[in-house]
Amino acid sequence: MPSPAEEKLSILENLGGSPAFPVATVTCYPNGVATPGILLLLALLAADPAVVTRVIDGDTIAVRQAGRSVTVRLIGVDTPEMADRHDPAAPPQRFAREASAYARRRLDGQAVRLEYEQRERLDRYGRTLAYVFLADGAFFNRELVREGYARAFTRYPFRFREQFVADEAAARAARRGLWAGVAATGGPVIGNRRSNLYHLPGQRHYDDVAPRNRVYFDSEDAARAAGYAPARR
Repeated sequence: MPSPAEEKLSILENLGGSPAFPVATVTCYPNGVATPGILLLLALLAADPAVVTRVIDGDTIAVRQAGRSVTVRLIGVDTPEMADRHDPAAPPQRFAREASAYARRRLDGQAVRLEYEQRERLDRYGRTLAYVFLADGAFFNRELVREGYARAFTRYPFRFREQFVADEAAARAARRGLWAGVAATGGPVIGNRRSNLYHLPGQRHYDDVAPRNRVYFDSEDAARAAGYAPARR
């Protein structure tokens, strides 16, 4: 018969732990039984994850965390928009459906870990700004940029800015995702629906156009055909 001493069970060794969900330890006594269901619950509590309940678009999701619903805007990325709040009749932007479908495949119903910047926790719309990590350790924000589903959004500083910019350059050079058909040097033309001007990569205000006002074009000709004029800087 085994000794009645305490037995330490490593929860995530039984469940397939990962860097995203740190290993937690539970003490089981001889008169207590740790069932797989209890172990799973304790693992989730130990990691304090959120569960993705809805993918709104490529860079915005809804999660259930601490018993409440939270809308999360992914930090440092910008995927094409599915809907235009200024023009509800407008079709989704180029590659928006693909980016949303990819996020849905990767995240829908998954337990994730959220990390935050020390500065602002919420954006102007009340959405939580976060980095999203999956249970297998995948860094989803970066994955979007590396696979060509998102651009690096560099209007505001964030800790992975240089890495995301390099990842975008690599995706663009490889013509992955939204960069297919776009020149390997430079980037897309950004139109500002508020000013009706378009900006080219390298111009001073290229990254300053607010996401809600952005319209993307593959070329200057396309921007001009849509009625946009070139910005001076």
